[in-house]
Formats: sequence, C-alpha cells, structure tokens
Amino acid sequence: MARTRLSFDHTGWAARNIGSIAVVSFLAIWEILYRIGLINPIFLSSPLKIVQVCITLFQNGVLTEHLLFTLGHFTVGFGLAAVSAVVLGLVFGWYRPLGAAFDPFLTAMLGTPRIVLLPLITLWVGVGFASKVLIVFLASFFPIILNTIIGVHSLDRNLLRVAGAFGATPLQTFRTVALPGALPYIVSGLRIGMGQALVGVVAAEMFVSTGGVGYFVAQSSANFNIDRVFVGIVVIVLMGLMITGAIKWGENRLAKWRSE
Repeated sequence: MARTRLSFDHTGWAARNIGSIAVVSFLAIWEILYRIGLINPIFLSSPLKIVQVCITLFQNGVLTEHLLFTLGHFTVGFGLAAVSAVVLGLVFGWYRPLGAAFDPFLTAMLGTPRIVLLPLITLWVGVGFASKVLIVFLASFFPIILNTIIGVHSLDRNLLRVAGAFGATPLQTFRTVALPGALPYIVSGLRIGMGQALVGVVAAEMFVSTGGVGYFVAQSSANFNIDRVFVGIVVIVLMGLMITGAIKWGENRLAKWRSE
C-alpha cells in the first residue's frame, strides 16, 4: 500500500497570502474584543472606529491638511539628504584619504540621536518650515552617506583591475563599476534614512509645529481623543509603507539598469 505523505504546499494560496491572513485575523480579534467590552475605549480604539474617524477627517479636510504639511517637510528634507549624501558618499568612498578625514565626524553623528539637536535648530532657524526640513535632513543624511561609503569600499578589486587593464579612465571605472557595485548599499542606506527621516519629522512636528501629522497626534493625545491618536498613527504607518514601496520600485528600476 502506498503511503500518503502530507506536505505543506508552499505555492498554495494560503502560503502566498499568509501575511494578509494574519493581519485580517489580528484586526478581527481586536474588533471582537472591543465589542464584547474586554478593551477599555479610554486607552484603545477599535479598527472600525479608526476607519470611520479617518474617513470623516479626510472628508472634512482636516487630516488632508496635516498630511500635506508633513509630506512637504519630509519630501524636501529627505530629498536634499538623499541627493547630497549619495554624491558625497561616492566621493568620500572613492577618494579614501578624504573619506578618512571626515569619518570621525560622520561616525559620531550617526551614533547621536539627531532629535537632541532640535532645541539648537529651533534657536538657529526658528519654528517654521526650515526647522522641520533641517531635522529631517540631519536624521536621514548620515545613514545614507555611511552606507554609500561602505558600498564603495566593498567593491570587488578584481573588477577594478579588469577595468584598468582594459584602459578605462577613472571616470569610466567610477560610472561602470563603482556606482553599480555600491547600489545595494545605497538603497539600504535610503531605507534606513527614510525611517529616520519619518521619525524626525513626526517628532519635530510634535514639539515645534502648528501643523502636520505629528502635531495632530500630539494634540489628539492632549485632548484624550484616542480615536484620532490611532488615526494619526495609522497615517504615519501608511506613509512609511508607501515611501518604502517607492524606494523598492526605484531599486527594481536601478537593478535593471545595473544588469544592462
């Protein structure tokens, strides 16, 4: 008699969607516990209430205004940090003496929570748009530049020798070997920098702002409006997911260029 072997189908629908199933199950259990009274509504809202409040806030334009406020700070600060950090990281990694000169400063700043600079930044540039952009810039700049430098330092020396043997100029070697080789490290730095930038903008808006999602969460918490607090948290999480998705899309596009 042939034995029947039970095995888990790793290509089945459940396997492919196990993450989504887990999330839906968690939300369903959360909602049930709230409905039967095992969750104190003073401290924790329910998924359905959060969705309802979120829709209402978007319809009346309150949340849209705060979200655009935050996206403005984030986009400018992170964009400036990403461009400048990648360029400087490539330069510092390629010219090692220059990188060695700046390494102690970069390492010290990477280990320092940039949010502690917020009082000083506020003193320098006030509490307007510039202060939030600057804290976002500082929060994301150092992880990106250090990852880029490490990427250049990790290049395969044999590829560099082959490029030199074929008469490639330093600029050609840099463009065809260094940049594609350091790309995974650059993307990793962008992901880390994105997370740090999001933390920076939310923290800055909580303490020195009159708008933004961080300000919205802080004000809602001060007024003991737990539904709005969770709406703000959900919006921040979704922002992070969308930005991470954009970085992954860019990574895939760059990977195709790298393989060409």
